Amino acid sequence: MNCLLSLFILCAHAAALRAQQKPAPPAASDRVTFVEVPPETSGITWVHDNAHSPERYLPETVGAGCAFLDYDNDGWLDIYLVNSGPSDFFTPQKPLKNALYHNNHDGTFTDVTDKAGVAGGTFGMGVAAADYDGDGWVDLYVTAYGRNILYRNNGDGTFTDVTAKAGVGAPGWSTCAVWFD
Repeated sequence: MNCLLSLFILCAHAAALRAQQKPAPPAASDRVTFVEVPPETSGITWVHDNAHSPERYLPETVGAGCAFLDYDNDGWLDIYLVNSGPSDFFTPQKPLKNALYHNNHDGTFTDVTDKAGVAGGTFGMGVAAADYDGDGWVDLYVTAYGRNILYRNNGDGTFTDVTAKAGVGAPGWSTCAVWFD
């Protein structure tokens, strides 16, 4: 028992001494640097439109949703961006859509939204990415002011809107979602 108590006191003392020491500042080469990459280089040309009505409705005050996901299981994170769209208070001057960008593995991305079938069509708010049906492919749940959308990943670069079948349209106003098990 005395041996155990002595060991505990020794460890506590060592931990207290360690806590008093200040960590060394990171070397200049260890610092993270962010650089703005223009759309012409990255391939990401998507622009968020939050409606900007004179009335300033609450859904217009929410920023765009974004998900980093590997929708094609190639080991590289792709990007899904959520945009606004037509609603009872907003009619866009030009068609607006969400965007899915495929990671080209070289710092550039390709817009595959139309091919994938994930353009949206509601006043989008947020997105949650997970494999809801356990088939090994990441699916998307897009929240919106209006109708939410559940996109099932078909595993071939395309998605199917299964919202009605799954019963998760939830008309109203949903700003975000989360998956859990």
